[in-house]
Order: sequence, then C-alpha cells, then structure tokens
Amino acid sequence: MGKMKVALELQPICGKRSGIGNYTYELARHLKDQDELEFYGNLFNFLGRNNNAQALSGVSIPIRTSRAFPYGVYRRIWHKIPIPYEAMFPRADLSLFFNYIVPPHIKGKVATTIHDLTYLRFPETMECKNLLRLQNDMDYSIKRSSHLLTVSEFSKREIVELLNISPERISVVPCAPAEQVPAADFSKIAEKFQIKSPYVLYIGTIEPRKNLVRLIRAFDHLKKSAGIPHQLILAGGAGWGNEEIYEAARKAEYTDDIHFIGYVSAEEKSTLYASADVFVFPSLYEGFGIPPLEAMQMSCPVVCANVASLPEVVGNAAELIDPFDEADLARGVQNVLEDKEYADLLRARGNLQYKKYTWDNSAQQLIRVCKNILEKS
Repeated sequence: MGKMKVALELQPICGKRSGIGNYTYELARHLKDQDELEFYGNLFNFLGRNNNAQALSGVSIPIRTSRAFPYGVYRRIWHKIPIPYEAMFPRADLSLFFNYIVPPHIKGKVATTIHDLTYLRFPETMECKNLLRLQNDMDYSIKRSSHLLTVSEFSKREIVELLNISPERISVVPCAPAEQVPAADFSKIAEKFQIKSPYVLYIGTIEPRKNLVRLIRAFDHLKKSAGIPHQLILAGGAGWGNEEIYEAARKAEYTDDIHFIGYVSAEEKSTLYASADVFVFPSLYEGFGIPPLEAMQMSCPVVCANVASLPEVVGNAAELIDPFDEADLARGVQNVLEDKEYADLLRARGNLQYKKYTWDNSAQQLIRVCKNILEKS
C-alpha cells in the first residue's frame, strides 16, 4: 500500500501574515513526510501572476498550484458553480484547511481548523464580510469535516459548548512563537519609528477585539497619575473598524506620546520586544494568542488579559489584568514598570513558559491527528 496523501491549503500564508497565516506557514514548514504519509500544499496562483517564493521560504513540501482562478473569485462562485476541487488540485486522501471554511465539491477526508469562536462570542468585533462568511459556511464546514482542529484547550471547550460537538471530534494543535530572529540595532529602529523614550509596547492587528481604546485610556491615565516617562508604541497592520481606536489616541491628553507604527518585519518586531519596558496584550478574546509568548522569548515582561485562552497560554509568567477595567489595566502596567524585581521575575518565568510551545511539537501532534483520521474507515 502506498503512502496516504495529505494536502494542506496554503492560501492563508500569502500576503502580510498574521495569526492564521503564521499558523499555516509554521505547520507547513515543520511537516516532513512519514512512512505512511506524504504531504503537499495547495495554492491558487491565477495565471502564475504571483511570486510566492518569499511567502513559501522554508516550506519544503511540494506545492501544487492552480492557475485557473484567483482564490477570491473561486470563493465567491463556489456555491453557484459546482466546480470540483479536484479540477484544480489532485485528489488527496485527507485535505487540511486552516481558516475555518471547507470549500464545497471536495472528495476524500477533510479536517478544518476553528481557531476561536469570535463570530459567536464577540460578533460586533468582526468585519461584516468575515462574519457573514462564517455564519453562512460554518455549518457545512463542520458537517463535511471528518475531524476538527483547534489551537488551545480553551477553544476546544468553546467548540464543545457553543457548537455542541463531541470532544472526540476535536484535537488541539497549539500555536507557538516563531523561531527567534535576533534583535537589530535599536538606534536604527528608534530613528525609523521616532521612539525617543522608554516605551510600553503592543503588537497585533489594530482592530476592536484587541481592546486598544482601553489601553490608550489606561496609558493616558498612567502618564497623568504616575508621571511615567514612557511612550505607547502600537505596532501591527490596520484591521477593520479602527476609527474609534485612532480617535481615542487623537483625543488623549498625551496624544504626542502615542505612536501607531504599522506592520513591522520579524527583525523589527524582535528589536521592539527586546527594548520595551513592558509588553501589553489586553485582547478581549483569543483562541491562542502568540504575541505574549513572542515577548517572553525576547525577555520582555508581559501584562496580559485574564480572559479566554490567555491564562492557559501565559501560565504564571504574566501580570494578568481585567481587560474590561481600564483602572486594572493601568494598575497592571504600573506594577511592572515600578517594581524591577517583579519585572525580572516575569522575565525569568517567561523564559520557561514560551519553551513549552514549539512548532516541532505542534507538527508532530498534527501528524498523529492525520494518522488517526486516515486509520478510521
């Protein structure tokens, strides 16, 4: 009997990658063929117009490309025109999808990844088109899947509770921080991003779910009440619905000390973590939450929301705060900034905590899941 073929849908790795794209990329990069399994990736590239070499750098599994449609067009028409998935990609024994939705008209076994249930818990924090996509296509995707993947025990409990799915149908394949990119010369980063003083750091998408309006207000309060000399540096790509966030920064009393610096490279990110006095992650809801672990990897003390998956991910290595309470958020940041021994303790704990999560381990877990799915008749 030949090897079983496992196809990974790699579309999320293209463009500026954030959470789901990084998850897809790192698993693809760390998977290796087994005695029983042969892995390859599927990627849409209409007429070969996109140069995906950089996006695929480090991915050693073979890539099958479909030049027939742009992916966005295919997604818009797949309910109206019954195009078999096998018309675009070779049939696999198991197809893995990492961004919730399974396309129709696909043969073989299927597993999809449900990272979190924001669309049920906090629908108001989602962009309308993404919310509608999940509302319209999740039922089919779950029914079509032989098995479901998720990224934390918290998300597994959410799926069981809110979608009424048996725990046996769900496997946890956790995220991990990316391999550490050495920090660059901070003076160059400081000049580029106009960082002129010690700073409090946030890295992540600029969007409502990340709770940045409360972070800005808490920072403003700390500047006023505690006289901290810091700037607030907010790094990350602009998501949707961020007008209120930018407006809060404009209206802040210390608006000149609040800087949005946009999407940053891996090297810039490492440098920002390494030189920050504290990293703050006040997100209202995360299926996993990689940035706190990335900060720990660079020996930066972390203040983190005490909700959703985040306590599971950070363990005892972060100052936990109530993300709905601006005063508690300010208190947590102040605790770290004013107590050097406590900040050093968080650094030491963080150095142990982030090592609990590696992409090699997650890839091995995914291999076990694939074997289990394929062994079932």
